[in-house]
Amino acid sequence: MNTRFAVATHILAYLAHAQGQPVSSEVLASSVGTHPVVVRRLMSSLREAGLVQSQRGAGGGTILARPPADITLLDVFRAMRESDPDIFQVGSTNPNAQCDLGGVMQATLEDMFGPAIEAMRAALAGITVAQVMQELAKRLPGACPGAAG
Repeated sequence: MNTRFAVATHILAYLAHAQGQPVSSEVLASSVGTHPVVVRRLMSSLREAGLVQSQRGAGGGTILARPPADITLLDVFRAMRESDPDIFQVGSTNPNAQCDLGGVMQATLEDMFGPAIEAMRAALAGITVAQVMQELAKRLPGACPGAAG
């Protein structure tokens, strides 16, 4: 299962929690529980989408490019799905076109999944990183090791 969206949301929430202080990929990787190289790859996509910016040099790292209230989870989803445009992988299947059922399966599933995909997009567009932070604050017992704030 692809975890890019969940990990990218985690990264953005951490950066929001850091309140403008640059955070290294090593610190982010520690919080996410993955390797810094994975974080750097995701950050490249987030940077291209205009969600984060990097600061080089001593004390450098990554910060949010926009306020948390201006970043929706749909923005994150779109940034992460560049390499995975077919959410349900319908286009990745290869049914037998000579079979009556196989010949119409992809188009049928695409038509049926379309409303679900649109509902998901609408739901994600209605949730901001700031709202994620509000929910996290309800559950946050204390700071993470290496966390700002």
